[in-house]
Amino acid sequence: MRRTLLALAMLLCSVAVPVSSYAQNSASDSTKLEQLSRDQYNQLKRLVYLEQLNAAINTDLKELQAQSEELSASVQTTLERLAQSESAMNATLESFKEKFEDQNKTIEEVQGLLESRMDQLMMYLVAGIALVVVLIIIAVRMATADAVRKQQANWNSFQEHLFKSK
Repeated sequence: MRRTLLALAMLLCSVAVPVSSYAQNSASDSTKLEQLSRDQYNQLKRLVYLEQLNAAINTDLKELQAQSEELSASVQTTLERLAQSESAMNATLESFKEKFEDQNKTIEEVQGLLESRMDQLMMYLVAGIALVVVLIIIAVRMATADAVRKQQANWNSFQEHLFKSK
């Protein structure tokens, strides 16, 4: 009987260990299942958050893209206006250059005219001075000739007077 009892005890132990082990595994599995369920819920919340964040980033990206396109269009418009302003400035500078050159030509012509007038005036002045000198010389010669004639007449008259008084 001892053997049967021992065999029965062994059988009971052999059945009890797997049952207790199964019960422990079952409790452990429900804990794991709860933990997995919580992890899945947390991951679902994270996934929803990430999807919202992705949608917000996509919206921001589209706004940035629209702003970039708007800025590109604005820069292009500004560059076109700058090119127009530059061409207008070049045309204005070219016109100013032509007017400046025309003004320089006019100044040169006026200077040439003034120089010719000044030369002409100097020639008239020299001719006038020469004429005055010639007139003075003629006047002096005439006055000298007249004085010589008067002196000659006076001398002759003096000599006559001397001959008559003798």
